[in-house]
Amino acid sequence: MLATGMFEAADVGVLARNFGIYAVGVGLAVAGALGLAGAVELLPALAAVLFVAGLALVLVVHEFLGGPV
Repeated sequence: MLATGMFEAADVGVLARNFGIYAVGVGLAVAGALGLAGAVELLPALAAVLFVAGLALVLVVHEFLGGPV
């Protein structure tokens, strides 16, 4: 296989997938946190769901997919 820096070519797709899922999770968690803090206008129940869903996605990436890197 061709090496791409410190990652193998086959690992680039997995790395992109993990970063994509991680970015969505962090974005959801941030949106939820801002909603809970009142910085953006969201219903508190929706903000809480977004926050928990974001944390769950980050946890999935770390625990089951080997981390973002």
